[in-house]
Amino acid sequence: MGEHAAVINGDGGFFWHGLPANGLDFDLGGLLNGNGAAIGQHPMSEKPQNSDMQRQLWAAKLETQRTHQLLATSLDKLGVGLEIWDAQDRLVFCNKKNNRMHDDFYTIDDVGQTFHSLMLANLKRSQWSEDYNRKKVWMEQRLSTRGQSREPYLQGLLGGRWVNVYETRTLEGHLIVARVDVSDLVRKGNDLEAMNRQLALQSATDALTGLANRRQFDEALNTEWLRAARGENGLCLLMIDIDHFKRFNDHYGHLAGDECLRRVGVALNRCVRRAGEMVARFGGEEFVMLLPGSDIEQARETAQRCLEQLEAEAIAHAASPTAPRVTLSIGVAWVKPDARTEATALVNAADAAMYRAKTNGRNGCQIAVQNDWEIEDDAPRTVPAALWER
Repeated sequence: MGEHAAVINGDGGFFWHGLPANGLDFDLGGLLNGNGAAIGQHPMSEKPQNSDMQRQLWAAKLETQRTHQLLATSLDKLGVGLEIWDAQDRLVFCNKKNNRMHDDFYTIDDVGQTFHSLMLANLKRSQWSEDYNRKKVWMEQRLSTRGQSREPYLQGLLGGRWVNVYETRTLEGHLIVARVDVSDLVRKGNDLEAMNRQLALQSATDALTGLANRRQFDEALNTEWLRAARGENGLCLLMIDIDHFKRFNDHYGHLAGDECLRRVGVALNRCVRRAGEMVARFGGEEFVMLLPGSDIEQARETAQRCLEQLEAEAIAHAASPTAPRVTLSIGVAWVKPDARTEATALVNAADAAMYRAKTNGRNGCQIAVQNDWEIEDDAPRTVPAALWER
């Protein structure tokens, strides 16, 4: 007979072994049924009767085969996928759970084959979720680290399945590979991450306009303020207010007012062009536009684009004394942040400039001047409200 023999248990798992340690050449290829009779592909010879030595050998063969069958059957009942590879990296054992995970990746003919030869033969079977062109690279990396991982690693399989792979070596050099199906855990984890991302997005987004909300703007302003201070760069802010918005709501109703806010938000968002620029709803009918790295002329041009975009939007406003459409008042402030100033000073200056745009007839922009920077937080921004409306 050949050097190796295979034992297949009743559930489809299989076990491989070499010659026994004493070198005797007898067949361990069959299985035993419940009565101890041999079944399978390699039936054993009849029980010898001519000597005590032969009867002892026969009994040893039966006991060895029962032990192997018990081992293979027991390992097949485990709730984890299991592979055993010998010191030459040849497949010794693979249980049914492991093959189910891999859609019958290994067959009985693979027993005794090396991992390298099996991977080469099975590259085109697409058992991994990695791109096909990357599989050979993956295999080379896998071979170089095989059996050396002290921590489990996550492996993706086709069909959205995931397993944690554990590897360890015995004192004899055998490699034990255990696979635990963690597909449900990965899916739940992915669902939880998606929910967290959605919650984070909702907490940072204005529900009505879809723009960044006040919270996200405050965080971005502080971040850009510190970045500009470190790099000695400028920082611009536009404070934008819809003219006569109260009259718009009174004339058209609050649902129309909500739609107006959404359309203004879309128009303003079209005016940001560079990475890091942000449009946010500041509150009510006020919006802000943060322009990191811009100078005052670039900020003035952006403000002009905002006015032109809203003019093109042509949102009717029959109750406005300024124009028959919705218009904007914009305040522009620029600063080079340093340790002596705070980010709130930029907001106050842009806010004061915006109110000057209103007192100058609305539908335009004003650049913050020195007085705008020196205004107190509680100081009135313009003439009493009774004399004019926003």
